[in-house]
Amino acid sequence: MRLSQSDDIEKTPRGAADWVGPVPSIDRIMSLMPGFVYVFNHLTYANDYTNQSVGEHLGYSSEEIRDFGAQMLSEVIHPDDHPLLGAHMGRIARLADGRSVALEYRVMTKSGEQRWLSSVDTVFDRCADGRVLRHIGCASDITEQKQAELGLAELNAQLEEKVAARTQDLADLNATLEDNIRARTAQLQDAVDELEQLTYIATHDLKVPVNNLNRLGVMLKAGAHTLSAQQEEQIQWVSECAEQLSAKIQGLVLVAQIRLGEGPPPDALNLHQIVFDAIDKIHLIQGQAALSVCLDVPENLTVQFDRFELDTILGSLLDNAIKYADSSRPLRVTICGSHKANQVRLSVADNGTGLNAGNAHNPHDAAKAFGLFQRAHKTPAGNGISLYCARGMLARRGGSLGVEGTRGQGARFTISFAPEEDQK
Repeated sequence: MRLSQSDDIEKTPRGAADWVGPVPSIDRIMSLMPGFVYVFNHLTYANDYTNQSVGEHLGYSSEEIRDFGAQMLSEVIHPDDHPLLGAHMGRIARLADGRSVALEYRVMTKSGEQRWLSSVDTVFDRCADGRVLRHIGCASDITEQKQAELGLAELNAQLEEKVAARTQDLADLNATLEDNIRARTAQLQDAVDELEQLTYIATHDLKVPVNNLNRLGVMLKAGAHTLSAQQEEQIQWVSECAEQLSAKIQGLVLVAQIRLGEGPPPDALNLHQIVFDAIDKIHLIQGQAALSVCLDVPENLTVQFDRFELDTILGSLLDNAIKYADSSRPLRVTICGSHKANQVRLSVADNGTGLNAGNAHNPHDAAKAFGLFQRAHKTPAGNGISLYCARGMLARRGGSLGVEGTRGQGARFTISFAPEEDQK
Protein backbone atom coordinates (compact mmCIF):
# COMPACT_ATOMS: atom_id res chain seq x y z
CA MET A 1 0.00 0.00 0.00
CA ARG A 2 1.30 3.46 -0.89
CA LEU A 3 -0.16 6.55 0.67
CA SER A 4 -1.94 9.01 -1.63
CA GLN A 5 -0.11 12.20 -2.38
CA SER A 6 -3.13 13.89 -4.08
CA ASP A 7 -3.46 17.64 -4.20
CA ASP A 8 -7.24 17.44 -3.84
CA ILE A 9 -8.72 20.14 -1.59
CA GLU A 10 -11.07 19.10 1.19
CA LYS A 11 -13.55 21.74 2.24
CA THR A 12 -15.12 22.22 5.65
CA PRO A 13 -18.72 21.07 6.20
CA ARG A 14 -21.43 23.35 4.90
CA GLY A 15 -22.69 25.77 7.52
CA ALA A 16 -19.37 26.40 9.28
CA ALA A 17 -19.38 30.01 10.30
CA ASP A 18 -15.60 30.55 10.41
CA TRP A 19 -14.61 28.91 7.11
CA VAL A 20 -12.21 31.22 5.28
CA GLY A 21 -10.63 29.09 2.56
CA PRO A 22 -9.39 25.70 1.43
CA VAL A 23 -7.65 23.30 3.88
CA PRO A 24 -3.98 22.68 2.86
CA SER A 25 -3.23 19.26 1.41
CA ILE A 26 -1.38 16.67 3.50
CA ASP A 27 1.60 16.89 1.13
CA ARG A 28 1.93 20.61 1.70
CA ILE A 29 1.81 20.07 5.47
CA MET A 30 4.48 17.38 5.29
CA SER A 31 6.72 19.51 3.06
CA LEU A 32 6.74 22.32 5.61
CA MET A 33 7.77 20.18 8.59
CA PRO A 34 11.33 20.85 9.90
CA GLY A 35 12.35 17.19 9.69
CA PHE A 36 11.11 14.49 7.37
CA VAL A 37 8.20 12.13 7.84
CA TYR A 38 8.11 8.51 6.76
CA VAL A 39 5.81 5.48 6.96
CA PHE A 40 7.69 2.18 7.26
CA ASN A 41 6.16 -1.16 6.25
CA HIS A 42 7.14 -4.07 8.51
CA LEU A 43 6.13 -6.68 5.92
CA THR A 44 8.13 -5.31 2.97
CA TYR A 45 10.77 -3.77 5.27
CA ALA A 46 10.66 -0.62 3.11
CA ASN A 47 9.21 2.86 3.28
CA ASP A 48 5.70 3.25 1.91
CA TYR A 49 5.89 7.03 2.19
CA THR A 50 8.52 9.72 2.64
CA ASN A 51 7.85 13.43 2.35
CA GLN A 52 9.94 15.66 0.12
CA SER A 53 11.96 17.05 3.07
CA VAL A 54 14.07 13.91 3.01
CA GLY A 55 16.07 15.46 0.17
CA GLU A 56 17.29 18.27 2.41
CA HIS A 57 18.67 15.78 4.93
CA LEU A 58 19.78 12.74 2.96
CA GLY A 59 20.08 14.05 -0.60
CA TYR A 60 17.68 11.38 -1.88
CA SER A 61 14.24 12.08 -3.34
CA SER A 62 11.15 10.36 -1.97
CA GLU A 63 11.08 8.22 -5.09
CA GLU A 64 14.68 7.14 -4.63
CA ILE A 65 13.98 6.19 -1.03
CA ARG A 66 10.99 4.08 -2.14
CA ASP A 67 12.98 2.53 -4.96
CA PHE A 68 15.55 1.23 -2.48
CA GLY A 69 12.85 -1.14 -1.26
CA ALA A 70 14.08 -3.58 1.38
CA GLN A 71 17.68 -2.39 0.78
CA MET A 72 16.88 1.09 2.06
CA LEU A 73 18.04 0.52 5.65
CA SER A 74 21.29 -1.17 4.63
CA GLU A 75 22.00 1.60 2.07
CA VAL A 76 21.22 4.60 4.27
CA ILE A 77 21.84 3.58 7.90
CA HIS A 78 25.46 3.71 9.08
CA PRO A 79 26.82 0.15 9.24
CA ASP A 80 27.89 0.51 12.88
CA ASP A 81 24.31 1.39 13.88
CA HIS A 82 22.59 -1.61 12.19
CA PRO A 83 22.43 -3.58 15.50
CA LEU A 84 21.03 -0.51 17.22
CA LEU A 85 18.32 -0.13 14.57
CA GLY A 86 17.44 -3.85 14.75
CA ALA A 87 16.79 -3.57 18.49
CA HIS A 88 14.73 -0.44 17.85
CA MET A 89 12.53 -2.29 15.32
CA GLY A 90 11.94 -4.97 17.92
CA ARG A 91 10.70 -2.36 20.40
CA ILE A 92 8.31 -0.92 17.77
CA ALA A 93 6.93 -4.42 17.11
CA ARG A 94 5.99 -4.67 20.80
CA LEU A 95 4.75 -1.07 21.06
CA ALA A 96 1.19 -0.41 22.29
CA ASP A 97 -1.09 1.95 20.40
CA GLY A 98 -0.68 5.57 21.35
CA ARG A 99 2.90 5.03 22.64
CA SER A 100 6.13 6.07 20.95
CA VAL A 101 9.83 5.25 21.06
CA ALA A 102 12.86 7.38 20.13
CA LEU A 103 16.26 6.61 18.66
CA GLU A 104 19.42 8.51 17.76
CA TYR A 105 21.46 7.02 14.92
CA ARG A 106 23.75 7.85 12.02
CA VAL A 107 22.94 7.86 8.33
CA MET A 108 25.01 8.20 5.17
CA THR A 109 23.81 10.87 2.73
CA LYS A 110 23.80 10.44 -1.03
CA SER A 111 27.05 12.44 -1.17
CA GLY A 112 28.70 10.12 1.38
CA GLU A 113 28.50 12.53 4.32
CA GLN A 114 27.70 11.16 7.78
CA ARG A 115 24.73 12.78 9.58
CA TRP A 116 23.02 12.20 12.93
CA LEU A 117 19.24 11.79 13.10
CA SER A 118 16.80 11.62 15.99
CA SER A 119 13.58 9.71 15.23
CA VAL A 120 10.32 9.37 17.13
CA ASP A 121 8.19 6.42 15.96
CA THR A 122 4.65 5.24 16.75
CA VAL A 123 2.34 2.50 15.38
CA PHE A 124 0.42 3.59 12.27
CA ASP A 125 -1.74 0.50 11.57
CA ARG A 126 -1.80 -3.22 12.32
CA CYS A 127 -2.46 -6.48 10.55
CA ALA A 128 -5.62 -8.46 11.23
CA ASP A 129 -3.75 -10.60 13.79
CA GLY A 130 -2.60 -7.49 15.71
CA ARG A 131 0.96 -7.38 14.50
CA VAL A 132 2.37 -3.98 13.58
CA LEU A 133 1.94 -3.44 9.87
CA ARG A 134 3.28 0.09 9.55
CA HIS A 135 4.76 2.67 11.86
CA ILE A 136 5.05 6.38 11.23
CA GLY A 137 8.00 8.41 12.30
CA CYS A 138 9.50 11.86 12.21
CA ALA A 139 13.27 12.32 11.94
CA SER A 140 15.23 15.47 12.81
CA ASP A 141 18.82 16.30 11.93
CA ILE A 142 20.84 16.61 15.20
CA THR A 143 24.29 16.51 13.60
CA GLU A 144 25.43 19.85 15.01
CA GLN A 145 24.26 18.90 18.50
CA LYS A 146 26.01 15.51 18.38
CA GLN A 147 29.18 17.06 17.02
CA ALA A 148 29.12 19.51 19.92
CA GLU A 149 28.54 16.63 22.37
CA LEU A 150 31.32 14.56 20.82
CA GLY A 151 33.62 17.58 20.84
CA LEU A 152 32.84 18.17 24.50
CA ALA A 153 33.41 14.49 25.27
CA GLU A 154 36.77 14.67 23.51
CA LEU A 155 37.70 17.79 25.46
CA ASN A 156 36.65 16.07 28.68
CA ALA A 157 38.77 13.06 27.76
CA GLN A 158 41.75 15.32 27.04
CA LEU A 159 41.15 17.15 30.32
CA GLU A 160 40.98 13.87 32.20
CA GLU A 161 44.24 12.82 30.60
CA LYS A 162 45.85 16.10 31.62
CA VAL A 163 44.44 15.80 35.14
CA ALA A 164 45.70 12.23 35.37
CA ALA A 165 49.13 13.30 34.14
CA ARG A 166 49.20 16.24 36.54
CA THR A 167 48.04 13.99 39.37
CA GLN A 168 50.86 11.62 38.59
CA ASP A 169 53.31 14.53 38.50
CA LEU A 170 52.07 15.65 41.92
CA ALA A 171 52.35 12.10 43.23
CA ASP A 172 55.92 11.94 41.97
CA LEU A 173 56.67 15.34 43.52
CA ASN A 174 55.11 14.24 46.80
CA ALA A 175 57.18 11.08 46.77
CA THR A 176 60.31 13.12 46.09
CA LEU A 177 59.31 15.60 48.79
CA GLU A 178 58.76 12.81 51.28
CA ASP A 179 62.18 11.41 50.45
CA ASN A 180 63.71 14.88 50.91
CA ILE A 181 61.85 15.32 54.20
CA ARG A 182 63.09 11.97 55.45
CA ALA A 183 66.64 12.84 54.42
CA ARG A 184 66.37 16.30 55.98
CA THR A 185 64.88 14.84 59.14
CA ALA A 186 67.78 12.44 59.38
CA GLN A 187 70.21 15.34 58.92
CA LEU A 188 68.43 17.36 61.60
CA GLN A 189 68.48 14.39 63.94
CA ASP A 190 72.21 14.08 63.37
CA ALA A 191 72.57 17.79 64.16
CA VAL A 192 70.49 17.37 67.31
CA ASP A 193 72.63 14.42 68.36
CA GLU A 194 75.77 16.48 67.80
CA LEU A 195 74.29 19.40 69.73
CA GLU A 196 73.42 17.09 72.61
CA GLN A 197 76.97 15.78 72.54
CA LEU A 198 78.36 19.32 72.55
CA THR A 199 76.03 20.19 75.41
CA TYR A 200 77.31 17.24 77.37
CA ILE A 201 80.89 18.29 76.67
CA ALA A 202 80.14 21.86 77.71
CA THR A 203 78.36 20.63 80.84
CA HIS A 204 81.02 18.18 81.95
CA ASP A 205 84.32 18.34 80.10
CA LEU A 206 84.64 22.14 79.78
CA LYS A 207 83.40 22.88 83.28
CA VAL A 208 86.37 21.19 84.90
CA PRO A 209 89.13 23.36 83.39
CA VAL A 210 86.99 26.50 83.74
CA ASN A 211 86.37 25.78 87.43
CA ASN A 212 90.09 25.10 87.90
CA LEU A 213 90.83 28.44 86.25
CA ASN A 214 88.41 30.16 88.63
CA ARG A 215 90.04 28.51 91.65
CA LEU A 216 93.45 29.57 90.40
CA GLY A 217 92.20 33.15 90.18
CA VAL A 218 90.94 32.97 93.77
CA MET A 219 94.27 31.55 94.94
CA LEU A 220 96.21 34.24 93.13
CA LYS A 221 93.99 36.96 94.61
CA ALA A 222 94.65 35.59 98.05
CA GLY A 223 98.38 36.23 97.61
CA ALA A 224 97.99 39.45 95.68
CA HIS A 225 99.51 41.53 98.54
CA THR A 226 102.91 40.07 97.70
CA LEU A 227 102.64 41.00 94.03
CA SER A 228 103.23 44.20 92.13
CA ALA A 229 100.35 46.41 90.94
CA GLN A 230 100.83 45.20 87.38
CA GLN A 231 100.67 41.55 88.46
CA GLU A 232 97.52 42.24 90.49
CA GLU A 233 95.93 43.80 87.42
CA GLN A 234 96.84 40.76 85.31
CA ILE A 235 95.43 38.39 87.92
CA GLN A 236 92.22 40.42 88.02
CA TRP A 237 91.97 40.25 84.23
CA VAL A 238 92.46 36.44 84.27
CA SER A 239 89.75 36.09 86.93
CA GLU A 240 87.29 38.20 84.92
CA CYS A 241 87.97 36.18 81.78
CA ALA A 242 87.38 32.95 83.70
CA GLU A 243 84.10 34.29 85.08
CA GLN A 244 82.97 35.38 81.60
CA LEU A 245 83.88 31.98 80.14
CA SER A 246 81.97 30.21 82.92
CA ALA A 247 78.91 32.39 82.29
CA LYS A 248 79.09 31.74 78.55
CA ILE A 249 79.23 27.99 79.07
CA GLN A 250 76.31 28.05 81.48
CA GLY A 251 74.35 30.17 79.01
CA LEU A 252 75.08 27.79 76.12
CA VAL A 253 73.99 24.82 78.21
CA LEU A 254 70.74 26.61 79.06
CA VAL A 255 70.12 27.53 75.41
CA ALA A 256 70.72 23.93 74.33
CA GLN A 257 68.38 22.62 77.01
CA ILE A 258 65.63 24.99 75.85
CA ARG A 259 66.07 24.07 72.18
CA LEU A 260 66.33 20.31 72.74
CA GLY A 261 63.98 19.56 75.60
CA GLU A 262 60.33 20.10 76.39
CA GLY A 263 61.09 21.10 79.95
CA PRO A 264 59.84 19.55 83.18
CA PRO A 265 56.09 19.31 83.83
CA PRO A 266 54.46 22.48 85.21
CA ASP A 267 53.22 23.03 88.75
CA ALA A 268 50.52 25.28 90.17
CA LEU A 269 52.57 28.21 91.51
CA ASN A 270 51.48 31.15 93.65
CA LEU A 271 52.79 34.04 91.57
CA HIS A 272 52.86 36.49 94.49
CA GLN A 273 55.09 34.15 96.51
CA ILE A 274 57.36 33.38 93.55
CA VAL A 275 57.95 37.11 92.92
CA PHE A 276 58.49 37.78 96.60
CA ASP A 277 61.11 35.01 96.80
CA ALA A 278 62.88 36.32 93.70
CA ILE A 279 63.08 39.81 95.22
CA ASP A 280 64.37 38.35 98.47
CA LYS A 281 67.07 36.41 96.62
CA ILE A 282 68.22 39.57 94.81
CA HIS A 283 68.38 41.42 98.11
CA LEU A 284 70.45 38.60 99.57
CA ILE A 285 72.94 38.67 96.69
CA GLN A 286 73.03 42.38 95.81
CA GLY A 287 72.11 43.93 99.12
CA GLN A 288 68.90 45.56 100.30
CA ALA A 289 69.88 48.94 98.91
CA ALA A 290 70.40 47.58 95.40
CA LEU A 291 66.72 47.25 94.62
CA SER A 292 63.63 49.18 95.72
CA VAL A 293 60.50 47.32 94.63
CA CYS A 294 56.83 48.21 94.55
CA LEU A 295 54.96 44.89 94.48
CA ASP A 296 51.39 44.76 93.21
CA VAL A 297 50.60 41.09 92.60
CA PRO A 298 47.39 39.59 94.05
CA GLU A 299 48.19 37.05 96.75
CA ASN A 300 45.83 34.45 95.26
CA LEU A 301 47.14 34.74 91.69
CA THR A 302 48.41 31.36 90.40
CA VAL A 303 50.02 30.09 87.19
CA GLN A 304 50.96 26.70 85.75
CA PHE A 305 54.72 26.78 85.24
CA ASP A 306 57.96 25.12 86.25
CA ARG A 307 59.38 26.67 89.44
CA PHE A 308 63.04 26.64 88.38
CA GLU A 309 62.27 28.19 84.98
CA LEU A 310 60.07 30.93 86.47
CA ASP A 311 62.75 31.71 89.09
CA THR A 312 65.29 31.96 86.25
CA ILE A 313 63.07 34.30 84.21
CA LEU A 314 62.30 36.62 87.15
CA GLY A 315 65.93 36.59 88.21
CA SER A 316 66.98 37.65 84.70
CA LEU A 317 64.48 40.54 84.62
CA LEU A 318 65.44 41.83 88.09
CA ASP A 319 69.16 41.45 87.39
CA ASN A 320 68.60 43.29 84.10
CA ALA A 321 66.92 46.18 85.96
CA ILE A 322 69.85 46.48 88.37
CA LYS A 323 72.44 46.19 85.63
CA TYR A 324 70.88 49.01 83.58
CA ALA A 325 70.01 51.36 86.43
CA ASP A 326 70.43 55.09 85.75
CA SER A 327 73.17 56.49 87.96
CA SER A 328 71.46 59.89 88.06
CA ARG A 329 68.48 58.60 90.14
CA PRO A 330 67.67 55.83 92.62
CA LEU A 331 66.51 52.62 90.96
CA ARG A 332 62.81 51.94 91.31
CA VAL A 333 61.16 48.71 90.10
CA THR A 334 57.41 48.11 89.93
CA ILE A 335 56.06 44.57 89.55
CA CYS A 336 52.37 44.18 88.73
CA GLY A 337 50.30 41.05 88.18
CA SER A 338 46.85 40.71 86.65
CA HIS A 339 44.34 38.13 85.45
CA LYS A 340 42.32 39.23 82.43
CA ALA A 341 40.57 37.39 79.62
CA ASN A 342 41.53 34.00 81.08
CA GLN A 343 45.24 34.88 80.98
CA VAL A 344 47.79 35.91 83.62
CA ARG A 345 50.22 38.74 82.92
CA LEU A 346 53.17 39.98 84.97
CA SER A 347 55.05 43.21 84.22
CA VAL A 348 58.43 44.31 85.55
CA ALA A 349 59.01 48.05 85.01
CA ASP A 350 62.06 50.10 85.96
CA ASN A 351 63.26 53.69 85.69
CA GLY A 352 66.69 52.77 84.37
CA THR A 353 68.49 53.72 81.16
CA GLY A 354 65.68 52.17 79.08
CA LEU A 355 65.63 51.25 75.42
CA ASN A 356 63.77 52.23 72.27
CA ALA A 357 61.29 49.42 71.73
CA GLY A 358 59.99 49.99 68.23
CA ASN A 359 61.22 53.58 68.09
CA ALA A 360 61.72 54.82 64.54
CA HIS A 361 65.23 56.11 65.41
CA ASN A 362 66.41 52.74 66.70
CA PRO A 363 63.94 49.98 65.80
CA HIS A 364 66.33 47.18 66.63
CA ASP A 365 66.61 47.72 70.41
CA ALA A 366 63.87 45.21 71.23
CA ALA A 367 65.23 42.65 68.74
CA LYS A 368 68.71 43.03 70.19
CA ALA A 369 67.42 42.70 73.75
CA PHE A 370 66.04 39.24 72.98
CA GLY A 371 68.62 38.14 70.41
CA LEU A 372 71.12 35.42 71.23
CA PHE A 373 74.51 36.99 72.07
CA GLN A 374 73.02 40.42 71.25
CA ARG A 375 72.53 43.40 73.53
CA ALA A 376 70.71 46.72 73.23
CA HIS A 377 73.40 48.49 75.32
CA LYS A 378 77.15 48.49 74.91
CA THR A 379 77.73 48.97 78.63
CA PRO A 380 77.81 47.38 81.12
CA ALA A 381 79.18 44.12 79.73
CA GLY A 382 76.84 41.15 79.37
CA ASN A 383 76.45 37.81 77.62
CA GLY A 384 73.26 38.42 75.63
CA ILE A 385 71.80 35.11 76.77
CA SER A 386 69.46 35.57 79.75
CA LEU A 387 66.59 37.41 77.99
CA TYR A 388 66.86 35.10 74.98
CA CYS A 389 66.48 32.10 77.28
CA ALA A 390 63.65 33.74 79.24
CA ARG A 391 61.63 34.31 76.08
CA GLY A 392 62.43 30.78 74.87
CA MET A 393 61.23 29.17 78.11
CA LEU A 394 57.98 31.13 77.97
CA ALA A 395 57.41 30.38 74.28
CA ARG A 396 57.98 26.68 74.88
CA ARG A 397 55.03 26.71 77.30
CA GLY A 398 52.76 28.85 75.12
CA GLY A 399 53.62 32.22 76.70
CA SER A 400 55.47 35.30 75.52
CA LEU A 401 57.80 38.05 76.70
CA GLY A 402 57.58 41.59 75.34
CA VAL A 403 59.21 44.92 76.09
CA GLU A 404 58.36 48.58 75.75
CA GLY A 405 60.27 51.68 76.80
CA THR A 406 62.18 54.80 75.89
CA ARG A 407 65.86 55.57 76.13
CA GLY A 408 66.64 57.49 79.30
CA GLN A 409 63.23 56.80 80.88
CA GLY A 410 63.16 53.08 81.62
CA ALA A 411 61.74 49.85 80.31
CA ARG A 412 58.80 47.56 80.99
CA PHE A 413 59.02 43.81 80.38
CA THR A 414 55.68 41.98 80.26
CA ILE A 415 55.29 38.25 80.75
CA SER A 416 52.13 36.78 79.21
CA PHE A 417 51.54 33.25 80.41
CA ALA A 418 49.67 30.80 78.18
CA PRO A 419 45.86 31.04 78.38
CA GLU A 420 44.53 28.70 81.04
CA GLU A 421 42.91 26.33 78.53
CA ASP A 422 46.27 25.99 76.67
CA GLN A 423 48.53 25.46 79.70
CA LYS A 424 50.19 22.10 80.00
